[in-house]
Amino acid sequence: MEWLPAISFLGAASSLLLATASLVFRPRTLAQWLLIVGLVLLGLESLCQALSFRAVAEQQMLFWQVTRHWVIALLPAIWLAASLAYSRGDPGRHLRQWSPAILLLAVVLPLVAVVFRRELIFEARAIEPAGNWLFRIAWPGKLLQGGMLIGSVLVLANLEWTFRAAVGTARWRIKYAVIGLALLFGTRLFSSSQALLYSGTTFQWGLLNSVALSLACVLLAFSFYRSRLATVDIYPSATALYKSLTIMVAGVYLVIVGLIAKLVITLGGERAFPLLVFVLLVAAVGLSVLWLSDRFRSATKQFVSRHFQRPMYDYRRVWSSFTATTAAQLDRQELFRAVARLISTTFEALSVSVWAVDPARGTLALAASTSLTTDRPAEPFDASELLASLSPLKPEDLEPVCLERSKKPWCEILRRANPTFFPEGGERLCSPLVASGEVVGFLVVGDRVAALPFTAEELELLKCLSEQLAATLRTLRLSEQVAQARELQAFQAMSSFLVHDLKNTASTLSLMLRNMAVHYDKPAFREDALRGLGRCVEHINDLISRLTLLRGKLEIHKAACDFNDLMRTAIKNLGEPEGIRIEADHWPLPKVELDARQIESVFTNLLFNARDAITGEGVIRVRTEPLDRWAVATISDTGCGMTPEFIAQNLFRPFQTTKQRGLGIGMYQAKTIVEAHGGRIEAQSVPGAGSTFRVWLPLPADETTQT
Repeated sequence: MEWLPAISFLGAASSLLLATASLVFRPRTLAQWLLIVGLVLLGLESLCQALSFRAVAEQQMLFWQVTRHWVIALLPAIWLAASLAYSRGDPGRHLRQWSPAILLLAVVLPLVAVVFRRELIFEARAIEPAGNWLFRIAWPGKLLQGGMLIGSVLVLANLEWTFRAAVGTARWRIKYAVIGLALLFGTRLFSSSQALLYSGTTFQWGLLNSVALSLACVLLAFSFYRSRLATVDIYPSATALYKSLTIMVAGVYLVIVGLIAKLVITLGGERAFPLLVFVLLVAAVGLSVLWLSDRFRSATKQFVSRHFQRPMYDYRRVWSSFTATTAAQLDRQELFRAVARLISTTFEALSVSVWAVDPARGTLALAASTSLTTDRPAEPFDASELLASLSPLKPEDLEPVCLERSKKPWCEILRRANPTFFPEGGERLCSPLVASGEVVGFLVVGDRVAALPFTAEELELLKCLSEQLAATLRTLRLSEQVAQARELQAFQAMSSFLVHDLKNTASTLSLMLRNMAVHYDKPAFREDALRGLGRCVEHINDLISRLTLLRGKLEIHKAACDFNDLMRTAIKNLGEPEGIRIEADHWPLPKVELDARQIESVFTNLLFNARDAITGEGVIRVRTEPLDRWAVATISDTGCGMTPEFIAQNLFRPFQTTKQRGLGIGMYQAKTIVEAHGGRIEAQSVPGAGSTFRVWLPLPADETTQT
């Protein structure tokens, strides 16, 4: 067998030359580096085999065999990673999914090879034909060969998945590479299984591995020449993954049964033949049960769909559409209709119905549907029993189920309550809408185009959309409750002010009416009564006009105005309050585009507030000036002042005031007017020391000034 080392050297040279040649191709991808490292390791392993055969002394022969097993310890992890990255779209995702298996092979096998290096091979003896040797391996060596066997199975499965998914030029590019690697690891699978069964390795099996390596390198070189190691993005199909995974599980099952049978033979020899037949029959029955199990096949499909299958849907687009649809709808009914249309389009389902729970009444009613019309009766029905059956369930138990086939109690209650509520025909899925442990409705999807069954991926997507819809409904309900509470609060606040003002007016009129019977003949009384009646009417009209400002839309009509003249007019409107000194300082300002009447009302309101804040004697200081690109009006007083809390929380809100007879509308209206002009209003105050208000309004772009 002098030609054996030559073939081993040829295999080593082919592998190392191909690895070196692969370095020429750029850019060097992750898959390319993994292939290069894997080829180098195969070349070193074949080289160790050749050197072991050429060794003169038995000790030297054993040294190279032990070194060869060290290299074998590194092969499974590297080649498993290479098979996952080669020609795969998004290889990083596949490597992350398989990272536990890769890390296990990469850590355990080398650790065993290093720690138990002296126990890998415990005997070497010559066997037939001449020149052949058998190297008996101990349990550490068997563990390495078992790792090589498992790694070969995984590599072959990955190569099969990749090749099944490839079409057109992609398959043309990788065909010979897949054939070569399949030849290589198919041979490895055979040699490792023989090593496990016979507890040893021989030069003949090493020769077989070297021949397979040489042929594989030729096929790889031809494939690399075809593709120039170009990146080929391939996404394995769900069908290929499912079939491959099933075959792999069956293969592992048969390997385990074979090992048990080997154990039986080892323990009993030929006498154990009946027991061996029994074990094989049990294995055949078990494999048949496993193959025909609907639950096993369903679980396998779900596992593949969740971890390996390329997504059927563009989740970013679906999620963006769903979020945009739900976020833009503030009306509950429109939200239901939009969601029903979106889910119908996404899943190509003709019948999509949304059922809403009324927690106050404990009823369930049809909210929106793509199939049910208003001609069909859809009266709410009592859902108390239905909700009670769902309340003890955990969120993970409330997944989409087939409404007809499910035996869950809540599905039976739905069917028994009123089966005519739901659309008929085809497979119907019912998904509870649960948010924070509260059932807010149900989503029913059915009548798909071409009666397509729902896949595991679609069930996951439907569950995700149902959870999002439930959260949106709960948020919308809470928002409606908050809005109602605010409306009630605003109504109560407005009512208190109206009652206070109208009560005083009614008291005045009531007193006037009582005195009229006694003093009506007196001309002075009649004159005074008319004046009082006029004041009451004026007060009521003023109250109505001020409240109308809150309801109507603010209209701004801008024109070039003199900022200082508006302030001077407001000061004239104030008059000369008794005991109050007014100090005015007006800086030159350019014409400003303003609504003169509205801004004048703002200044007048601020001046009146300053006057009302002063008790007895005091000072009101007015200053108008340009600051950078703003025209600024400052109004200060030495009055009672306000607390920081009132300024931050209440000052600019309607119906919030410190005046006994005020409505709290003036500052709200002033802020609205100033902001409509693109400006802002600021307030500073110290209780007992006075307040300062600043109104900032923008100057024309070509008239900005710095002071």
